[in-house]
Amino acid sequence: MRFSDYPNIALSGKSGSGKSTLAEILVAEYGYVQCKTGSACRKIARDLFDSESKELLNRLTVVMRDIDDSVWLRAALKGVKEDHPVVFDSMRFPEDYEYFKERGYALWKLDAPVEVRAERLSMRGQEFDPDRDDDHPAENSLRGFDFHRTFQNLGSVGDLRDAVRDAIDDS
Repeated sequence: MRFSDYPNIALSGKSGSGKSTLAEILVAEYGYVQCKTGSACRKIARDLFDSESKELLNRLTVVMRDIDDSVWLRAALKGVKEDHPVVFDSMRFPEDYEYFKERGYALWKLDAPVEVRAERLSMRGQEFDPDRDDDHPAENSLRGFDFHRTFQNLGSVGDLRDAVRDAIDDS
């Protein structure tokens, strides 16, 4: 396949579900360009508060979206060239979903059990309290939305790589 044959993809899933890992697979194996909303939010959290706790990241997300619903979307897509397929690694809100759906992106969702996600976030050094952080709107705003493909990511990068290969071959 040529770059032009690959679909642009927007990924959705709760924190720690494997969105970044899936995006990294697409970058390494298929030439995708990765757009990350989480990077901008984490940088602000580190620079201003010296923390990347999920509670802080969720609060920053809400405050910034109160100013502008599309702030994180625009930050991630800023400067993206269309000469390679794009993978947007953190579609979290209905406005994001509609934006990507209107532009013909493949909408993919990742699911993983809370225990697996909590372990991954801990390994990244992010504080995560499932009772507090897992029910935040940034984690659940797309519950019940339709996706072109859903991946069950139970922990094996090899299994995720195989699922991505199957999905790309089907596109």
